[in-house]
Amino acid sequence: MSVKDQNSDDHLHLDLAPSFGKLTQESVKTMDDELKVMIAGTMRALEKERKKGEGISWETVVSVMTQNPLLEPNGDEIVRSDKLIKEGHGLFKFDGSPDQAVVEQVNSWFVSLIRDEDVLLSTHIDIKVMADIVAQTGAMVKSFGSVLYEKEEHQKTIVDIGVLRFPDLDNPYFKVYRIKLIAWSRSKRLLAAQRDKNGIVGEYASRRFRPRKSTMEKLSKATIQKAVAEAEALFE
Repeated sequence: MSVKDQNSDDHLHLDLAPSFGKLTQESVKTMDDELKVMIAGTMRALEKERKKGEGISWETVVSVMTQNPLLEPNGDEIVRSDKLIKEGHGLFKFDGSPDQAVVEQVNSWFVSLIRDEDVLLSTHIDIKVMADIVAQTGAMVKSFGSVLYEKEEHQKTIVDIGVLRFPDLDNPYFKVYRIKLIAWSRSKRLLAAQRDKNGIVGEYASRRFRPRKSTMEKLSKATIQKAVAEAEALFE
């Protein structure tokens, strides 16, 4: 068996990307002070991790936010995974290009995986580009000719992003989420029979955090004022 193209040099990868929703320089000033304290404290903690020079992994983000005394979980953690799998040559053309029906199928699958309109709008993932990459991965499968038995696999990470969605007036909480998409193809030949599969594996995880009131109530006025100023300065 050969496993090829597992590098991910050309995929979309972001350690942690911010998403501000409706938050602006003006609207942040009208937010509740507890939200601004939460923003300042979270950014301090994440910046501390960033200065270590190793990037900020999804696991680090979750660890920082779950251990931050200023925050508490807001609802249950969401974790989903799904696969879009097709056998034979029907899913993608072997010149490496999907037709429009396939693009629509990939889009429908992706929407079903995420199930969050806010996330879909903020990530701006181009489904056509994603389908193209999956098609190119499928097109890597070779003809095995006279080989009696052979198995070949290709795998490519096409998206791996973590996003920190800031609180705003309509959504008074932090939301952190991760989207990881892997395109793959597999071909197996036994005697004269060749069987091909290709598709996408998707993973989605999301958590929300709100201010922990029991901690906020213990903060001094000076501490709150300093944190509020820090949060507002982020948007100047």
